[in-house]
Amino acid sequence: MIALLKSDLYRTAHARWPWVVLALVALATLGSAVLTIWWPLEPGIVYDGLTGRAGAFRLAGRGCSIALVSTIAPFVAAHLSCVDSDSGFDRTLLSSLRGRIAYFAEKYLFAVLFSGAILLAYLVFSGIGALVTLRAVTNVEPLWQIAAWAGEGWLAACAYALVVLLVGQLTRSRAIAFIVAFLLLSAAVEQGFFSFLLLVSNVFGLDWGPALEAALAWVPYVTTASVGNGAADMLAVDATGFAPAVRALIVCVPLCLACGGLGILVGARRDLA
Repeated sequence: MIALLKSDLYRTAHARWPWVVLALVALATLGSAVLTIWWPLEPGIVYDGLTGRAGAFRLAGRGCSIALVSTIAPFVAAHLSCVDSDSGFDRTLLSSLRGRIAYFAEKYLFAVLFSGAILLAYLVFSGIGALVTLRAVTNVEPLWQIAAWAGEGWLAACAYALVVLLVGQLTRSRAIAFIVAFLLLSAAVEQGFFSFLLLVSNVFGLDWGPALEAALAWVPYVTTASVGNGAADMLAVDATGFAPAVRALIVCVPLCLACGGLGILVGARRDLA
């Protein structure tokens, strides 16, 4: 698996698309902060922490939140899901059943690592943007809260990325993978599913409304949105009795493991036609 990972890292470093992704992250974060050199912000305003809605990372990028990581990672996974099959690179590697488990496991590991790289780029560019604006920061969160906030952003990005990667590998269609990525990020999948269940409940008089409303707070889209509120809110217990960070761990970790396990199982047994 290490050899496969090194191969993917080498090919990625010498491709153009990772630099396009890096440029998009820089444009969305650092770019808007640089504009304050020509259009200065109102003097006397300070950042309220680093991670919240009025935090340095958010306002330095003029509203660009850590959800940017969860937005870019699934589309990167959609590209990765079919890049080897489209080029025929996988036919030699998968001509034998031996080594297939390592091959598919490495793909999911690579998607996780690349999502972390996008997160790191976001943090670096946002930090530089905060320095560019030269505004004071108050109520800075403890380091462990910032680490937890960044970790949940990474976890949410991984959950979406691995779902899209699994769909792309199962369908062998980059177009379908991109469509699924868009639907996930627009919350169409979660909202459509819960709307269907609510319709069934209303038609048959099952009174599922309260249970569905409670369950909706546990979907990945809601926990991802909570990251944008900052570390303090993300770690605070809400009406569900759990902090959004805890809900993310309970939901996203099994989802990532399930996607990886299913993708490895199916990929190791299917033909290459």
